Order: sequence, then C-alpha cells, then structure tokens
Amino acid sequence: MPRLNLPPDLRERLLLEVYRQADQLDWEFLTNPQKTAYYRKWIEDPQIGGALREHLSEKDIRVWLKDVPMKEYARSQEGIGHYVRYIPTRFRGPDEVIKAALGSGWTMAPGTVDVKPNHCWATDGSVERYVCWGRDAQFKDLVYATLTVAVTSRQAPTIVVATRDGELVPAENKTLQKKMAAHCKIDITYLHRSMIPNPDYIG
Repeated sequence: MPRLNLPPDLRERLLLEVYRQADQLDWEFLTNPQKTAYYRKWIEDPQIGGALREHLSEKDIRVWLKDVPMKEYARSQEGIGHYVRYIPTRFRGPDEVIKAALGSGWTMAPGTVDVKPNHCWATDGSVERYVCWGRDAQFKDLVYATLTVAVTSRQAPTIVVATRDGELVPAENKTLQKKMAAHCKIDITYLHRSMIPNPDYIG
C-alpha cells in the first residue's frame, strides 16, 4: 500500500495541503471530470506530486491521492475517521444529526458511529435507535441500511437526508422519499447543515 512508503512528517504535510486545496475547491460539488483534472494538477504540483515522486512510482502517486486522502475526505467532513484533524472545515458531527432526527434528549451511544452509510446508534438513556444520514443521491443506500436494521430492532430506525449550503433536495424527490419511508415504517428527517471551522484542525 503506498501510504506505508511515506515518512510520517511528509505524509502529514501532504494530507494538510491536499485537504486545504480540496476545502477551497468545495470538492464534493465538483464533477468527476473536474476531480480528474485536479488529480492531474496535484500530480504535477511540486509540493504534492513532486514530493511524492521521491518515494512512490509515477503510477502510485495517483493511487495514493485517491485511496488515502480523498477516500477519507467526505468522512473527515463528518468528523469521522483518522484524518479529521487535517481538514480545515467540517460539519458539527453525529450529535447534530441525532438531535435533528430525535430531539434534544437523545445523544450518540459511545463507539457506535460508522460509515457506508454514515450511521450510529442514539440513546435517550433507556432505549437505542439507529440513525443513518447522507445526501439525496445516497437515499437508496440509506433505505437499505435502515431496512436491514428494522427487521431486528424494536425501535424504528431513522433516515436523515442532509444538505449543505448550495444544496437542495428537489420537491419531487422529497415527496417520493417520504412515501417510501412511510411504506417501510421508517422515520425520515431533512437537515440543512453548514460547515464550521474544524475544532480539531492542526494546520
């Protein structure tokens, strides 16, 4: 795996630089062709590709960029994973999602947050409920995840469809999603979130 070939101080510097640029680019709003173009720019950038060439082969530079920093980028924005400290801005985290879905009396059960899709268990001190969240485009994955839980849980699972500044769920999508959730006996909530300065940022 390419990440093992990098000195720790170089790896940290590269993660900070790639995430700084991705943050400025609003990476999650870029099209796939735009992302491909920026991978090329990073490979040609003396600070990024140039530094990586001292340790990786040409073909492994792109692999490292895609499979190490950018594979974790969206998770880091959620405050999840090992790379959160490298990202300049992020969302407030699972507790914001839980409170929007279930109310102020609920918090995240420790150690339950995970990905694919983003999810955790919430507790009010006596019972636990499954909460998963993602963007409009991920709705099918959210439904499958909640149905998988629903067949064994006594408490109804909850989907949170999250948007951020510059994003909206089309009205027709929202109508269909609510009908599907009602049919499957799944709760659904819509949450608009804003990015905040990352309190754990080390840059």
